[in-house]
Amino acid sequence: MNKRITGLLFALLLGGIVNAQQQLSLAGQWRFRIDRNDEGITQRWYTQSFTDPVKLPGAMQSQGYGDNPSVRTKWVGERGTERFLEQDKYAPYRTDANFKFPFWLTPVKYYVGAAWYQRSIDIPAAWKGQHIALSLERCHWGTTVFVDDQPMGADSSLATPHVYDLSALAPGKHKLSIRVDNRYLTEVGINAHSASDQTQGTWNGIVGDIKLEASPTAFIKNIQVYPDLAAKQVKVTVKLGRAAMAGDKLGLAVKPVGTGASLPAMNNDLRAGDSVVTLTYAMGNHFKTWDEFSPALYELSATWQTARSKDVSRTRFGMRSVGTSKDKITINGEPVFLRGTLECAIFPLTGYPPTDTAAWGRIYRIMQAHGLNHLRFHSWCPPEAAFAAADKYGVYLSVEVDAWASVGDGHSIDGYLYNEAQRIIDAYGNHPSFCMLIHGNEPAGEKKDAYLAAQVEYWRKLDNRRLYTAGSGWPALKGNDYHVTPDPRIQAWGEGVKSVINAKIPNTQFDFTAKVNGINQYLGKEIPMVAHEIGQWCVYPDFSETKKYTGLLQARNFDIFREFLKKENLQSQEREFLMASGKLQVLCYKADIEAGMRTGYAGYQLLDLHDFPGQGTALVGVLDPFWNSKPYCTPAEYHRFASATVPLALMPKFTWMNNEKFSANVQVSHFGKSGVPNANLTWRITDLQKKVLASGTLQADLKRSNNNPAGQISFDLAGIKQAAKLNLEITVKGLGVNDWDFWVYPSTLNPTPSSDIIIAKELTPDVIAKLEGGAKVLLMLNGKITKAGGAAIQAGMSTVFWNTEWTTYQAPHTLGILCNPSSPMLRQFPTEYHSNWQWWDILHTAQTMHLKGLPANLRPSVQLIDTWFESRKLGLVFEGKIGKGKLLVTSIDLESNLDQRPAAKQLYYSITEYMKGAAFNPAVALDAASVKALYQ
Repeated sequence: MNKRITGLLFALLLGGIVNAQQQLSLAGQWRFRIDRNDEGITQRWYTQSFTDPVKLPGAMQSQGYGDNPSVRTKWVGERGTERFLEQDKYAPYRTDANFKFPFWLTPVKYYVGAAWYQRSIDIPAAWKGQHIALSLERCHWGTTVFVDDQPMGADSSLATPHVYDLSALAPGKHKLSIRVDNRYLTEVGINAHSASDQTQGTWNGIVGDIKLEASPTAFIKNIQVYPDLAAKQVKVTVKLGRAAMAGDKLGLAVKPVGTGASLPAMNNDLRAGDSVVTLTYAMGNHFKTWDEFSPALYELSATWQTARSKDVSRTRFGMRSVGTSKDKITINGEPVFLRGTLECAIFPLTGYPPTDTAAWGRIYRIMQAHGLNHLRFHSWCPPEAAFAAADKYGVYLSVEVDAWASVGDGHSIDGYLYNEAQRIIDAYGNHPSFCMLIHGNEPAGEKKDAYLAAQVEYWRKLDNRRLYTAGSGWPALKGNDYHVTPDPRIQAWGEGVKSVINAKIPNTQFDFTAKVNGINQYLGKEIPMVAHEIGQWCVYPDFSETKKYTGLLQARNFDIFREFLKKENLQSQEREFLMASGKLQVLCYKADIEAGMRTGYAGYQLLDLHDFPGQGTALVGVLDPFWNSKPYCTPAEYHRFASATVPLALMPKFTWMNNEKFSANVQVSHFGKSGVPNANLTWRITDLQKKVLASGTLQADLKRSNNNPAGQISFDLAGIKQAAKLNLEITVKGLGVNDWDFWVYPSTLNPTPSSDIIIAKELTPDVIAKLEGGAKVLLMLNGKITKAGGAAIQAGMSTVFWNTEWTTYQAPHTLGILCNPSSPMLRQFPTEYHSNWQWWDILHTAQTMHLKGLPANLRPSVQLIDTWFESRKLGLVFEGKIGKGKLLVTSIDLESNLDQRPAAKQLYYSITEYMKGAAFNPAVALDAASVKALYQ
């Protein structure tokens, strides 16, 4: 120990006073031994010395210990191994030499069981007679501690530090041995992110602070601070490490974090026998409150003064209240709209969450750059650093104890959840960012409702500093402070292509009010409702991402998917698939989020802002698992439709005729720091060249509300003579901006194929003969494609939901279209290279063509991007030559009700105009039999 510190402690002892805690870090080199047969305790390994080196904090697997994963690995997670073993396409990856797992990230090394960590510790002479605690932050999962030949206890919390009392140790050297067991110790659920291989994995180790702390025997064990904004005070509960004696004093002092003068200190006499003391501390008339806009923090110091010692303990808190009002959650009495995402313990480099505030601060800054203010921890509780950083950045946290499980059936999990929740509250309860506490995710169990209702009531009575609900996802119980429910979202699990986004004509008027009202009516009361896991919209893999996996977890699933792509000769298009599917993904999220903003509910929780690498590989993020942006969406672009102030245009449709008048009602979702009277709005409609075709101003009184009416926009489309994509942009001056594309087509359009174009429904011998002789043929196969020809592969407007493997191939199976906007075939059809709303009707009526029997160098004119689990070459339009003739094949309905289907009509016109000209000159030779195989 440092001689200066030792000398200071000695001087204080001579003076009769022992000051506040001293610490010794135990980070660094340890000795290690794997206990594969779980014999270490019976064989008294703690009396032996180990020789293998290991560093703590850290995990053993990251340091090369454990086994190579293989088909024999017994994962902690649902539906992985059996699917992997059943499907022939995964056979090449089931060998030891080429083991690659498709459904989540694969660790470099894998081990489940007991392992031992050992080192020497030196107790300073000055610590003699003091209270000594060993603190182990972030253990996975159970620990048992031995010093020399003696057991010191065991612990198994997944959420809070394991703390051991080593006060009996004499000064000098001792051998510290810690057994860590990362087996599945409690039924928290094999998919719970506190324990599952789906995300962080089953690492073994201790990854946070590892330290010895010395304090007087009269030490402060815990402080809890309960702000009372109305009374302008805080209630402070102090737990003492031993009973007080007459004459002891307890002092409280508060100072702002940052700048500002300290508030007046107060001192109180303790009574003999006191072990829990509750006091009130006046904050005065000028305290600052904590919220997302002004995250003001205070530090409270509690001092226990005895005749021979003084112990000082400090904690930070914020003057913050959380409550509800009608359909909203409130912070300090003001309604907020939760714009949240999830953190599912996704940390590929280490496999475990960081325990430093800098790492968490980065995550929160990225969230806020995208417009979000809320983070839900799905079936796990983060470390102290996550709360501290959220306090600083003003992020509202929803914490879940540990579980995704069956509850209420009398098993060990029922008691475990109460105990673990108490530990979480004791450890992290003072953080103002800690706004919600839930037992876990999507509970099961026949008796779950009664069990969870009792748990909510228990915690609400015990600690009113946050809100409580029965579960994330369900159940919606009358006793909940708020609900988290999957009902108000644009796509439900199992809904397939019957969802709003896939089955209904696109518009920006629909909302989820009916679903919200239905739940309220069923329960007979209005309770704020948070939309559960909205989005889940996938993007094609970014294979350039694999180089980032330099730590414990490897993206071997991406290796498999890339090899699937190569087998179909599509590897040259991987970047195009990423970009086109990504643009559609953002469009889907924008639609989902804006519908929520038009709904009177409490907010939403995305699944997810960043990718979820487990449960089949769910590439649902505009960010990768490292919280880095993908190339198709910037934070600023996302922020436009997901921030505190978002203008909303309520449009009945996206496709218009030029004999119509475009119209849209305007409202503003505003949850800024305060209301804004007479806010100025500007709007403009521009074409592709950014030429302003129309503009205007609006005005609105912005309350903290989803629905602040701001007037109407109207624009006569008669001046649009040719098919065009236009853009409406609305700006709330100084607060927010949002925009929408829409399309205008000529109303007098009459697509008529020229007389030299043969319209055919099949390749009859006569049609083939004409083709071979030099004819032009438009082959219309809509409604004729067989299941084997591709009809079984369902396309929709949206991209894939979650992923096709984990939803048992829920439709849609595709991730949008890919085309070349500058192609002569699309000259009269204004489109991007990716899906946009004008494609809804086209996709809604089309059949997928699987072009497996056609030449490898054939590229569809309008391609469908397949799920990465198959990576088949799919198309809606392709062309080629047969003999001297020219053939264009489409499975799009270009015939039915074209007067009511302006986009399809315009596409038909563009195709036929293309076929009239010299530009229609396909280069790839086709075999008629291969084409006929699509529909025969």
